[in-house]
Amino acid sequence: MVIIVTLALLLLIFFLLRRNSGAALLAMIAGLAVYEMFGLDLAAQIHSWMPDWNQWVIEKVVYFVLILGFPMLLYTRTGRGGLHGILRLVHTIAVSIFLTMLLAGPLSEIFDFDDLSRDIANWIDSVRGIVIVIGLIGAYLDILFCRSEVS
Repeated sequence: MVIIVTLALLLLIFFLLRRNSGAALLAMIAGLAVYEMFGLDLAAQIHSWMPDWNQWVIEKVVYFVLILGFPMLLYTRTGRGGLHGILRLVHTIAVSIFLTMLLAGPLSEIFDFDDLSRDIANWIDSVRGIVIVIGLIGAYLDILFCRSEVS
């Protein structure tokens, strides 16, 4: 249920804001790379500054800031997308699914998943690399081929 709610919320955000998402997708992938390389070290450093906070909570906050926070800030600052009709809907669905797939792992650690959500999260883990490559290609295509409208 948590994955479905996350996906629905992201679909609503991306459909209503209607911005070019190429730069934000690249920022999500860059945030993932930064987290995988330095995230635990950064969380440990923050924990040393704030020892009262739980290390696990700090790690999840760092993950969400790098994967969701900075890219969504960048997304809101990009130009309006030039897609209309069915292409806009497909674009919204693709970006929402990509971000939901990146967030599924940490969400499964934070919330108690039901059987369906647990099965979805396990499947996502098995295809994560392929999804990231597809997201990277989609981001480059969005940057190269989608025109922006003036906001």
